[in-house]
Amino acid sequence: MGEPAALRATRSSDVNVRTSPTGRLRERDAIGSSIAVRDAVKRYGSFHAVDRISIDIEPGEFITLLGPSGSGKTTLLNLVAGFQSLDSGEILVDGKPVHNVPTHKRGFGMVFQSYALFPNMTVSQNVAFPLRMAGVDRATAERRVAETLEIMRLTEHAAKSPSQMSGGQQQRVAIARAIVRRPRVVLMDEPLSALDRRLRESIQIEIRDLHQTIGSTILFVTHDQGEALTMSDRIAVLNAGKIVQIGRPLDIYRHPTDRFVASFVGESNLIEAEILQKRGSTLTMKNRAGYVFSAESRDTIDVGRATVLVRPERIAVSNEPNANSTPVSVTSAIFLGEILRIEAQMEGGEPLLIRCTDMADRPLPAVGDRLHVSWGAADCWVLA
Repeated sequence: MGEPAALRATRSSDVNVRTSPTGRLRERDAIGSSIAVRDAVKRYGSFHAVDRISIDIEPGEFITLLGPSGSGKTTLLNLVAGFQSLDSGEILVDGKPVHNVPTHKRGFGMVFQSYALFPNMTVSQNVAFPLRMAGVDRATAERRVAETLEIMRLTEHAAKSPSQMSGGQQQRVAIARAIVRRPRVVLMDEPLSALDRRLRESIQIEIRDLHQTIGSTILFVTHDQGEALTMSDRIAVLNAGKIVQIGRPLDIYRHPTDRFVASFVGESNLIEAEILQKRGSTLTMKNRAGYVFSAESRDTIDVGRATVLVRPERIAVSNEPNANSTPVSVTSAIFLGEILRIEAQMEGGEPLLIRCTDMADRPLPAVGDRLHVSWGAADCWVLA
């Protein structure tokens, strides 16, 4: 489907593109606000749902709060939105404190997991509702609604009621309603979790394109690491009420700071090994089975024992041994279309997960088969 005319016009005439500090292309005249959270604390009795969290979000940035249930991500979003009050700390938008400003006066767009559409209104009426509440004149409201429906590819559904639409279409209506006033900040609380995988992936792309079009700052909450990696400028990984790592998706995935981030973001092999030698940021390691390999690390890692992250897709597999390989025994093999997912056991007893491209001339390994695996220094990372 071609790009909507309203979106094309925005890109061609109204937007001057620049590169943000995060490396993402950004509109020079993006409308997004900066957000600064300073030592935010939210307690429920003795439980710290948010435990002295600080984060700076630049104007027009797409930040995802990623973490398991109970990590504090939704509580932090609710504090920014004003649905909950801080026990201590402060929240600044464009440098001004907002923690005492009522939710309805913060001017944020909100998208929830539940669509929260008015069943007795048409799509156009649902989208126009925030404009009507703000006292926008009828002509301006009609123009803005039409532009927003076109951007969200909903023009042909304008006269329908929510009950006549699919779940994905309803979610797009909810997003349209959140952005129709062109808010400086849009908050999204797991908006795609109720959708099936294929539809979820499609709307992820739509949200990413929408963000680059309207320029609002987006704070997005999810427990799905695939969503976070796909859409974000930066990801803040939360655990037990704290931000344990924040960075670009590539850095979070390739260079996690600890075992929690390594395990939570993507599939991982965590191998215990002895450090034999250190040269700059490259270490020579030996696992319990005696396999010697190289790994990249931070300069603070010293001689001793360490945990090494090896992503399953970075493991090379062969039927025959070579100078850099070690043998493994297959315990499970699953055909996933273009990918083979192989579970194996190393000679020292450690499990190893392998994901490799299916080869037309390679039979599916059987349980008990012996394979030979290897990886290089750039394929693994020593955790602090």
